Formats: sequence, structure tokens, C-alpha cells
Amino acid sequence: MEQRLDQLTKQNEDLARENKTLQGQVPAFGGSQAVGDQPGGPGAPGTASDRDAIRTGGGRSLSRAAGGDPTAVGVAQEVGNLHLGKVSLNAYYDFDNAGYHLETKDKEFSIGVSGMTQLDGILYTRPTPGMQTSSGFYNPRTRIYFEGHVTEPIAWEFSFQNFYDTVALLDAYVNFNYDPRFQVQIGRYKNPFGYEFYREHIWDLMAPERSVWANNYEANRRFGLMLHGVLGGHFLEYALGSFDTQRNALRPWDSLQDFEASLNFKPFYDREEGFWLRNLQFGGSCDVGVENQPLSPAVLRVNRSPGGEAVNSAGASNAASLPFLAFFPTVLERGTRDLWEAHLAYYCGGLSLVSTLEGGHESYSNGAAPRVHVPVDGWSVQAGYLLTGETIRDRTNIQPLRPFDLRQGRCGCGAWEVTARYSQIDLDSRVFTFGLADPRSWTNHVKETDVGVNWYLNQFVKVYFDWEHAVFGTPVLTTRGGFRSASDQFWLRAQVFF
Repeated sequence: MEQRLDQLTKQNEDLARENKTLQGQVPAFGGSQAVGDQPGGPGAPGTASDRDAIRTGGGRSLSRAAGGDPTAVGVAQEVGNLHLGKVSLNAYYDFDNAGYHLETKDKEFSIGVSGMTQLDGILYTRPTPGMQTSSGFYNPRTRIYFEGHVTEPIAWEFSFQNFYDTVALLDAYVNFNYDPRFQVQIGRYKNPFGYEFYREHIWDLMAPERSVWANNYEANRRFGLMLHGVLGGHFLEYALGSFDTQRNALRPWDSLQDFEASLNFKPFYDREEGFWLRNLQFGGSCDVGVENQPLSPAVLRVNRSPGGEAVNSAGASNAASLPFLAFFPTVLERGTRDLWEAHLAYYCGGLSLVSTLEGGHESYSNGAAPRVHVPVDGWSVQAGYLLTGETIRDRTNIQPLRPFDLRQGRCGCGAWEVTARYSQIDLDSRVFTFGLADPRSWTNHVKETDVGVNWYLNQFVKVYFDWEHAVFGTPVLTTRGGFRSASDQFWLRAQVFF
């Protein structure tokens, strides 16, 4: 027995020396003593990470390319990696802001998805202005949004859009919000110019599309860097930044930049309910820069936002809309741009009132000819009223008091809103006298009237019924080769937003 005990004692001493030797070798192979000392950490004696470190001779697993463990991604970093492993997620639907979301219990990390589609039925009176314009059914927008947080103050979004027959990136940005009064956003997103464009989502509009001036001279989406925030509670919303000059482009055509800024005052927003000026808003925005764009500036249209297709394009986006001014193919947008907008908005109960006044200059050049500084101005006023008892404080996604349903015991009519709008745009006659466009085919003055009814079946489904009457300053070329001084459009749009 004593001999057997001596043998076991000797074996324990040998194992202890070997263990001490191994502990001393781990830092020598590039590992961190601080990490190795953590209980259960990657350098702890006897763990799989410790054995892998000795086997690979580097304190970490070999990469996939080096023939190591192809799944060893999270363990490659030693210092600074907490190796938290997998965490559980909470799932929910956000009825206030839309979207399906997953987030960690501490709300530090999240991912969400939401979407929208719009389906149009359009009937034009014949003959119709334009070369390709046609009545029919169209899909003006289908969007999918992905958004979330990587720690609560850092938000991100990327989204894609099918615009009639073109699929492209819509938004891609990161927003740093460590203080709501001073936030920094970088990437591609809606630029802060124009109340209708910047502050009203496309799914919240009173009419199917924005007013004629906003459609044609909105900033659209561009890459840039923006500072924005809210001051004094809700007193002032501000945004300012530097952006690529090309509207809705995915690349900068030159190194020039536009400066854009927006201010929206809500001086009584925090007053008690019942104060009649509580939801008054007013402010303005500007877009200033020097342009040197590719050939053929965007065709100006009555009923949708600008795009890059020519007036004779066979694409669906051209067929669905009414052009009123097409520049010659040799024209460039070149020179200074200085545009401004002022707005006044008021919301009370079910009433929405929004008015805008716009002006400024755009510069163009026909080939090698001197640049032309063209004055542009416009204005609009629109109103909407919810007939079914819902009340709002801003243009928002309506939740009907009695959602539409035909099932027994759930009968409801949804929410109904009547709307009306008048808008106009005027470009100086220099667009013709300096050879930028053909005065025999196009006009530089448009007046537009919309009258409609919106039906909110539930929070997710909205149907627009709209009649749009456009009057042109001079007769416009039509699809049949003749000319018309006015056009009528009957518009049915079904929209789903979730």
C-alpha cells in the first residue's frame, strides 16, 4: 500500500509540474494573461479554447482559409470580446410606428421590417398630354424597410423601392442619437427641403401625390451628412447638412455639394388639450448649391416626383404621368441653385390645413451656350377633414374608430376624409427664349386642382379617390399629336402600409 501511495504521489507531482508549464505557455503564444485569468475565459486552463490555443500556436483558432474551424468567428478576438454567446429576443408589432420587430430584453439591439405598396388605377381624358401617357393600372411604389439599433443611441435603416418598373436602393443611413437635441445622420435619406416632402410620409398625404411644385423641385433622396434635432421640448425641429447635388442619384456626378436646411416651429405643442393654437406649425427650408449635372434635366410633370426617363420613354413611369415641360436633350443643369420654401400648417380635431409658398432660381445651359438663371416659383393650399370622429395632431397613419369589417359582430365603416387642394408652378419665360425647351410643345405655367375622398379601411389599408384637373398656361402636346390646354385625371389608389 505504501508503495502504491508513493506512485500516486509522484504522478500528482508530475501532473502539477506539467499543468504549471502549460499555464506559463499560454501568454507566450500571443494570448492575454488578463483574459486567460478570467474564469471560464478562452485562456482558462483545461478549456477547449486553451487547448486550441496551444494546438494552433497562436492563442486563437485558425481561420477558415487556414484550414481551421470554419465556425470559429466569435472566438477569434480575445481582448475586448465578452463572448456573451446567444441571447433571447422579444418579438412585437409596433402599432404606433409600424413594423414587426425583434429586440433584446435591454432594448440595446433590435431589427425591424415594414413595407408599403401602392396600386393605381388611372383614367385620363383623351387626348392626353405627353407622347406615351396612357390610362391603365400601375404600381408606383412598393417598398421594404429594414431598420434597427446597434446600441440604443445608434439607429440604422436600409430600404429598397420598386418605382413603377425600376428597383433600386431607397434609403441607407446611420443616425447617432446620444442627445435628441443634437443628432448626426450620414448616408442616403430624405433631404431636409420642403415641408410636404421632408415632414409628410408618402403614405400620409391628403392627395395621392404631393403638390406640383413639391413634386418637381423637392430635394428627393441624396447622400450626405446632416445635423438635426428637436429643441425646447417640441418647440423647434431643425435639420441642416451637406448633400450631393444630383437629386435622387446613387452617385455624385461631381465634387460639388448642396447646403440644405429646414426649420419647423411648434410653439404651442406642449400646451394643454383644448388650446386652439396647440397644433400650429410654421417654418421654412432652403436648398443652395452650384450644379453641373449630366445632360437632359428631369422632365417636369404634373402628378409625380421627377425621374430620369425621357418624355418619349416607353417605361411605365413615363406612361403613368403627365409631362408639361421637357428640356432639349442637349440641356444641362449648370450653375447656381437657390430654392426656398415657407410653410404654415394647422391641425385641430379632424381638420388638416397645409399651405406652402416657394421660389428661387435654377440654372441651365444648352450645350456650350452661356448658362441661364431661371426664376421658379409656386404655391399651394390644401385641406382635409375626417368625417368619422378621428382626431390628429399632424399628418399621420390613421387608426379608424370603427375599422371596416363585414364579419358578424365586427361591422364597421372605417374612417373617411374629404380633401381638396390647389397648387401651381411658374417658370420664367427664359426657358423658351434662351432655347432650353420648345414653346410649341410645352408650357411653363401649370395650375392644378385636386378634390378627393380618402377611405381608411383600417390602420393598414387606405384607398384614395381623387379627381385632378390641370390647366396649362399654353397648350401642351398630346399623345395624338394635337394640343390641349387642360387635362383631367381620375385616380384610384389602393395602399397597404404595415
